[in-house]
Amino acid sequence: MHTSARHFIDGLLESGIDYLFSNLGTDHVTLVDELAQAQLEGRAAPQVVLCPHENVAIHMAGGYAAVTGRGQGVMVHVDAGTANAAMGLHNLMRARLPVLLMAGKSPFSLHGELPGARDNYVHYVQDPFDIGSLVRPYVKWEYNLPSGVVAKEVLRRAHTVMHSEPAGPVYLTLPRETLIEPWPADRVRSYPAERYGPAQQGNLPPEAVQQVARSLMQARHPLVITSYLGRKPEAVQALEALALLCGIRVVEFSPSWLCISRESPCFFGFDPAPYLPDTDLGLLLDIDVPWLPHATQPREDTQWLHIDVDPIKKDFPMWGFASDARWPADCATSLRAIHEAVESLADEAFHARIRERMRSWPDQHTQRRARWASAAAEAGGTDALNPAWVCAALGRRLAPEDVVINEGIRNSPAVMQIPRSLPMSFLGG
Repeated sequence: MHTSARHFIDGLLESGIDYLFSNLGTDHVTLVDELAQAQLEGRAAPQVVLCPHENVAIHMAGGYAAVTGRGQGVMVHVDAGTANAAMGLHNLMRARLPVLLMAGKSPFSLHGELPGARDNYVHYVQDPFDIGSLVRPYVKWEYNLPSGVVAKEVLRRAHTVMHSEPAGPVYLTLPRETLIEPWPADRVRSYPAERYGPAQQGNLPPEAVQQVARSLMQARHPLVITSYLGRKPEAVQALEALALLCGIRVVEFSPSWLCISRESPCFFGFDPAPYLPDTDLGLLLDIDVPWLPHATQPREDTQWLHIDVDPIKKDFPMWGFASDARWPADCATSLRAIHEAVESLADEAFHARIRERMRSWPDQHTQRRARWASAAAEAGGTDALNPAWVCAALGRRLAPEDVVINEGIRNSPAVMQIPRSLPMSFLGG
């Protein structure tokens, strides 16, 4: 016989939660006891990382997920901790990063009827009508643990939802009475990932692969616009290979990940506007906003094909970008399939046409570099440094494998002075 908290901790490990980024309170007392007992007995348990603020905790978990692809746990204190974590959840939801946010709930028993009942003033003032409303717009799933007997099933469900594409954070509340209630081990069953794990998106349908391949081969001035394709390193390699094969210009608009090496001849910067007037085929690949319509408009006759982990942007009340076809699919596997289809169809005339198209691209690349260098030429005045100069100087000191986290917001163009070429070497935006 063990407390539900003990079963819950075991369930965290079974679900792949190795770290708990935590800011703890009175609602977590049973969990703290069980974690301490596990340490005394030498039993495995998630490692607790104490964080001075929930904003730190939620972003540490997000950073771990961004680098490893594995969602971890964040433990916060009732409604106050949930509210403090809300801003971070916004970032994780938009970045499609899996994180399990857990908050204790004020005890629901008032008069000592159950172990864990209210025994503190704060248990009254930290009990809102709808705690989930604090974060509901920014989570894929929310739930309240009703009983310890389903602790492992609930955790498996949370893990499956947050890792299923498009990935994102989930929210679970934990009543104190529920955590302290005892259950025999044989009543709390496990739910293995092999049978209850997340759903992953796959390749485009075969007819779509052929459609995209033939459109690329017929296009005179194809263009890719992307932002977060690079969250999977294999997609970066697939995009560059296809771009080189088909002579595709690639623009990262407001990138949240490096999507193509910025040393590639196919990399055309961060603004699609100069290239839209002659684009006859556009591919939107893992992108939320390809351009700003108030300032930029594509040609009416441009064909747009959209491949995205989330092509309809179901969490955006309004979106408004037209496409001739859109498919929910994994870009890495889809681009590799398109590459194979083009190779099987291409002849020497096609390859010659691509070589001619790309002949002037190195010169254009050099000109863009010259413009960026010009922007960074002056250090600035005595009252303010030139951000472009600062970032260019920093870029000269960084190794290729160093990771740049972009929080530049309006100064993001200056951050682009830092050369990046490897997948996962640029995040944020």
